[in-house]
Amino acid sequence: MQTFLIMYAPLLVVALSVVAAFWAGLKDEQVE
Repeated sequence: MQTFLIMYAPLLVVALSVVAAFWAGLKDEQVE
């Protein structure tokens, strides 16, 4: 379980960052 977290935690952080950036971009487009 610890190995799993060590392997996938960075990937999850990157994935969440991409999703958050994408969502923020969509939100900005809707505001304009």
